[in-house]
Amino acid sequence: MTKDLESNDPFELVGVTHPGEISEETDRETGRCIVEEYALTGFAADEILALFSSPMFELPYAIYRRRSHDFVVGLIGEVFGGAR
Repeated sequence: MTKDLESNDPFELVGVTHPGEISEETDRETGRCIVEEYALTGFAADEILALFSSPMFELPYAIYRRRSHDFVVGLIGEVFGGAR
């Protein structure tokens, strides 16, 4: 038996942000995990770069904006085994 979700359901998924500065190391680790996950699912390096540079993908895009195009290219290069 399943229950329909109600508008005031206390178990509704809600995203929150944590105030404060995000370190470069945090962005490096998070970004690399994102790159690895997409690479393992078959995305090419240029497709992953497109994800990071698209506002439709909030977390990768936030890293891209905070750190730079070259930072993301470096992460992709680390995962794919060379400079991109």
